Amino acid sequence: MAGHFIRWMGAAPPPATLSRITPDVIDSAARLPDRRRGRFLAARELLAQLMLRVYGIDKLPPLITTAQGRPCFADPDLPDFSISYTGNMIGVLLAEEGGRAGLDMEIVRAHSRQTQEALIQEFSSAERAWINAQQDFMEAATQIWTLRQSVLKLTGETEQSSNSLRLHPAAGRLRSTLYPDIQAICDAEPMLVWSCALSPGTEHLRLWEIDAQQQWVALRDIEMNKPNMEPRTLRLTSLPGERLTGQQAMEHW
Repeated sequence: MAGHFIRWMGAAPPPATLSRITPDVIDSAARLPDRRRGRFLAARELLAQLMLRVYGIDKLPPLITTAQGRPCFADPDLPDFSISYTGNMIGVLLAEEGGRAGLDMEIVRAHSRQTQEALIQEFSSAERAWINAQQDFMEAATQIWTLRQSVLKLTGETEQSSNSLRLHPAAGRLRSTLYPDIQAICDAEPMLVWSCALSPGTEHLRLWEIDAQQQWVALRDIEMNKPNMEPRTLRLTSLPGERLTGQQAMEHW
């Protein structure tokens, strides 16, 4: 089982000029402000392109929105996906074979150090200890934030309920009180931090990017179970054991 992560940078819709999304999607976008409209359409065109490449589905299937505001396919038998925006970059993560997906991307140093320091006060002691042990505070804080957001997107939670999640990056572990089996991989590039949260059965994460000529470029094929990742790559897996209640999880940590 694999996860597929495609990203594209630009202000206008990507390849094929929206040839694979349906009129109802375009109608929905018409009610949005210009900047949001472009991102909305581009993300759904990217998703449609992924569905064609992975499953051979020619047109984007119907979408619905959950009570938490998360888009998903109306047909529950179709794969889970997650969308993220940062700056002028759009990303889509697609999970295979009934797995779940959560994607987040953040620009490094988009916020001041003071803002980052205030933000990490909401993190656990293990998360703050790992950040303070890294050479680049800003990058490390962005990694933890991005990891947290990707897992929360997978579980469908909001930031207000984020006490249900604890990361222990030094040990390569995480704990969600709602989903006992999650793995997440986070990579820090020079300008961008991204994190993909996926179901534990996912063995490969395939990364693509659309270049200036609107061509698909294969970036990496990451083996999720590989013990040694790149120096700036974090992989966290769920702690073994049964599902805990919120109070039990807090006591454990």
